[in-house]
Amino acid sequence: MRVGTRLLLAVTPAVVGLAAVAALAYWGQYQRQAPEIVVAVAALGAVASLALAWRNTRYVARRVERIAQRTADDGRRGHDELDAIEHSVAGLADAVRAERAGGAEREAAAAREARESAARLDETIASLTEGVQAVQLPLHILLDSPFGSLNENQEEMLEAARGAAEALEVRLRQARKLVELERGAVPVMAKPVGLGELMRPALAIAEARAAKRGLTLRAQLAPGAPRVMVDPAQAQEAITIVLGEAVERAEAGAELQVEAGEGEQGAVQVTVAPLASAGERSLPLRLAEALIRAQGGSMTAGGAGVGIALPAEQVRRVQR
Repeated sequence: MRVGTRLLLAVTPAVVGLAAVAALAYWGQYQRQAPEIVVAVAALGAVASLALAWRNTRYVARRVERIAQRTADDGRRGHDELDAIEHSVAGLADAVRAERAGGAEREAAAAREARESAARLDETIASLTEGVQAVQLPLHILLDSPFGSLNENQEEMLEAARGAAEALEVRLRQARKLVELERGAVPVMAKPVGLGELMRPALAIAEARAAKRGLTLRAQLAPGAPRVMVDPAQAQEAITIVLGEAVERAEAGAELQVEAGEGEQGAVQVTVAPLASAGERSLPLRLAEALIRAQGGSMTAGGAGVGIALPAEQVRRVQR
């Protein structure tokens, strides 16, 4: 039985007493005699009400005393049970408030630490970029305007060094942009773009790279596909990265397939296959995924290929 019900039942004696007083007031007048059944019922009701009130009051008193014994400390033995309970509840509320304040301080400290780490990472990337650029200049001079004749082996080594320096510079730029994306420092301006207009620059770059490696690139764009709501520059960069990774990882003589059209739930789906070790998230692929995710899209690796889902124009309008 709930404590509230017990307390309500404790009011029963007052109700019985009120009825008994009303009956006595009526039959207590001159020449009126109370029937024996009324007297008996009043007596039984009074006894039952007394027992019920005693039982409920004793139960509530014991429970209050038990709670007070659990919550009271040694310095508050002179106070009654309710004072001890009130003191314990107040202490608990203070502890909760202190915990919330501590949590806010920890979150603020974590945010400051994250900003400081991002600043240190920016400084490191900037320093490495300057170092790479310092290496690129003499390599460029040696290859394009040599002070003396270079043999074939020397030229090959210098070309390899310049290529490695350029690749490192690209990776550093990608790392910096990935950090900026994760902290929301890259603005994304979405607007409706046709699928062909979006894919054409990335496909042109990928076809040129594939031709150098002796690969075949076949693209199939659905003519009736809806326009996508993306930032053209950011989306093209992501697609270019994915296509570039597919070209770089493809085996000699392989054929790459690029399909783009309307996908599930009104989205536009771009599939690139094969992409060897597609499940491996290299820095370029992580950057591409972050670029797609920043525009409300998604990028998944399944089997030997990569799927990119971009928000279609009508889907974005419904969400608004």
